[in-house]
Amino acid sequence: MIGLDTNVIVRFLVQDDRVQSPAATRFFSSLSREQPGFVSTVVLAEVTWVLARAYKSPRADIAKTVEGLLRSAELVVENAPAAYRALGHYRASRSLDFADALIAQIAALAGAENTVTFDRSAASSPGMRLLQ
Repeated sequence: MIGLDTNVIVRFLVQDDRVQSPAATRFFSSLSREQPGFVSTVVLAEVTWVLARAYKSPRADIAKTVEGLLRSAELVVENAPAAYRALGHYRASRSLDFADALIAQIAALAGAENTVTFDRSAASSPGMRLLQ
């Protein structure tokens, strides 16, 4: 297994760099079920943030991207059950950040009653509670 950093995944997805994007594509083409790439939850959250903020990708496109990464036989995604749950909450919302949903779902699967936050927007996520 080989770990992937956010910038490699982003370059592969957006194909916006004439040197790095082809290198990322070649790397992704070399992955297999036997030698998969590993995507940590931190990287998954960063990918969604970069796509939303830097590339202004629509929520539906980001959700499709996350689902594609999760379903890829050539990738192992850390804590995939939490990521799938977070994806469901992300799709059901118009404002919830994927990272906030992921934080809440990782905590929930670890047995947390809820996750406290000062972020009013994140507090609307299932499993999050505003700390006052």
